[in-house]
Amino acid sequence: MLNYILPVMVAVLCIISFTLLRRDRQEHPLREGEEIPEGAEIPNDSKTVWIYSGIMVALTMGASVLFCTLYKDNDIFVSIKRLALLCVIWPVAYIDFKTYRIPNTFIIFGLACRVVLLPFELLFSDQIMPNVISELIAAGALLLACILCAVCLKGSIGFGDMKLFVVMGLLLGLEAIWSAVFTALLISFVISAFLLITKKKTRKDAIPFGPAIVIGTYISICLTGM
Repeated sequence: MLNYILPVMVAVLCIISFTLLRRDRQEHPLREGEEIPEGAEIPNDSKTVWIYSGIMVALTMGASVLFCTLYKDNDIFVSIKRLALLCVIWPVAYIDFKTYRIPNTFIIFGLACRVVLLPFELLFSDQIMPNVISELIAAGALLLACILCAVCLKGSIGFGDMKLFVVMGLLLGLEAIWSAVFTALLISFVISAFLLITKKKTRKDAIPFGPAIVIGTYISICLTGM
């Protein structure tokens, strides 16, 4: 049954993600504070959105196949939560790259996935309490770490990134969140170093963290199954 549940679930969530992504790009085509010269057309990246979404849907569906084969011994709810997170975050990377923002729509989407799954875990999972405790601790620890980073290193992390990390903690739990965060930080360092070395960005420029979070989370989940 796992071979049918996961791909179907991922397909449905990807459709929702794509719909939310397109709507957000239509409503917020510009970065905050960015203005279009008088007489110029508002940028339309609908073609790019379709291409990017096609690639990410294919990768996420591939991850579902991986969980149905290589990680088939995983708890079904663990697999669902991991794949649901992938479906939630891939549109975030595109939006953050384009506009330097992480919409609350996707934070709510991620929370909704967790809430909808909870009653089924209560009915069919023997590990519901340990899992919930682990997820709450992971979310709280990440939020605290993000707040400390924001206070100690001004501009190091945005409020949208904080909220996204909380959602990740709720869907990954303690056993998986640290590898995802570590990989995301490593990817972020590589991206930042490349942009600075090639002088495409300066130290004063903002560098979106969303793409690194997505890449790191994909790598971590697909390599470890957690």
